[in-house]
Amino acid sequence: MSSTEFIQQFIDAWGRMDVDAIVDSFTDDAVYINIPMDPPNRGKDEIRAFVEGFAGSCEGIEFIVHNEVVSQDGTLLMNERTDRLCMNGKWIELAVMGVFEFRDGKICAWRDYFDMAAFAG
Repeated sequence: MSSTEFIQQFIDAWGRMDVDAIVDSFTDDAVYINIPMDPPNRGKDEIRAFVEGFAGSCEGIEFIVHNEVVSQDGTLLMNERTDRLCMNGKWIELAVMGVFEFRDGKICAWRDYFDMAAFAG
């Protein structure tokens, strides 16, 4: 499966808020960080705790990919997205730049860059 296909399945899992499928997309030692937030989530247990808390605060999640680039060897994928989050009955839209690194067919690092003020507003 290509990196692009893998990330599409990952995005689909977020849309279903399927925590198990999301967490299963990571290597055991993966690191996930939303750059304006601390701390980084290290390993599947911390990633699961973050995803469960985040998905639990949302009534709906949509990631809309506008542009995507993949390294020639497929170990790095970057996408420009609009993340739509329904919280308390209202949709929030965030412009996001995501960077995914792959090892052994899974995500070993994920960094999302966005403006925290847009999320807080």
